[in-house]
Amino acid sequence: MGDEDNTNYHYFIPLVIVFLSILVVATGGFIRINDAGESCPDWPKCFGSWSFDISESEQEAYWEENPEEIDSRGINHRYTTFEIFTEWFHRLLVAVVLLPICVYNLIKVKNSKIELNPKVHLMSVVVFLLLITQAIAGAITVMFDNADWSVSVHLTLALLFISASLYQYLLWAKDLGKLPNSIFVTKEIISKIKFLLNLMTSFLFLLLFIGAWLATSEGGHFAAACSIGWMEGWPLCQGKLIPDFQIDGTKIQMMHRIVAMFVGIFLFYGVYKINNICKEKTPLISKLLLIGLCLVILNGIIGGSYVIFADSQGFPEYLSLLHLMCGSLSLLCFIIAVLIVKVSEDYPMEDE
Repeated sequence: MGDEDNTNYHYFIPLVIVFLSILVVATGGFIRINDAGESCPDWPKCFGSWSFDISESEQEAYWEENPEEIDSRGINHRYTTFEIFTEWFHRLLVAVVLLPICVYNLIKVKNSKIELNPKVHLMSVVVFLLLITQAIAGAITVMFDNADWSVSVHLTLALLFISASLYQYLLWAKDLGKLPNSIFVTKEIISKIKFLLNLMTSFLFLLLFIGAWLATSEGGHFAAACSIGWMEGWPLCQGKLIPDFQIDGTKIQMMHRIVAMFVGIFLFYGVYKINNICKEKTPLISKLLLIGLCLVILNGIIGGSYVIFADSQGFPEYLSLLHLMCGSLSLLCFIIAVLIVKVSEDYPMEDE
């Protein structure tokens, strides 16, 4: 009986993975705002060491021996111990914390004494493989000195990893009867909302990808392509509705803003329509989408504030981290709604 009870609690493992993954995303954003993404020039070691306490003389000696590893800041730049620690800790979370938990998750699902949906085991494998892929993407990001495209891919893979873990949790908990049927939807509702919900979530993924690309392009300097300050920098760009696209970074900055505007309008439409269908029969989906929409609106304000409150000393980078986390959490609200619909398809409910 004790073994069975312990087995029943194992379905929380994917949620632990989700929590730690969100922490990894947050530390990744913290690294970027501290401009420490290149503070460990090699991988998996850091300046050829497993430690983060690398003195300036040791950094100089490493670069003299490995001139090909010198990053975009040049040969004379030195990183502080704190900057190196942030990147070192980010890697530690993945390798020392997440990896063994994912292995444990894989083993416990495979050896479960309770018959589970085959997809639970499949997703445990997918989660493990996505973690390995994410680690490789991290190595590539280091190899290419935090190139904008590599950072965007790294973030996208992290969100896919979180999504896969959430899906596994829902499947596992449903199999064990730990979730109330009231959170799931009927076939009739699925047919009405599935396409629109998937489309909204895909657009949010695209917006987050473009945002990550913008934030890391040219070391984040493209954020200033539209100037700074109220009206001049936001909501206008260079004080104009149609800015000078010849200035570096203006195209991607305006693409981000235009995509954000159209996605926001589409989300208002989609959430309103789905809410009218789901608010009485499946209130959880309605609440998730409303929370997600509110976070999207808040994130737009944060994004504008990032430009408005900038000055000659630079941008308020804490707003950049807040922008990343708020955008990621809004997307997760929509992802959870999508996964509830997906699990409802796996366990069909009869229409009332």
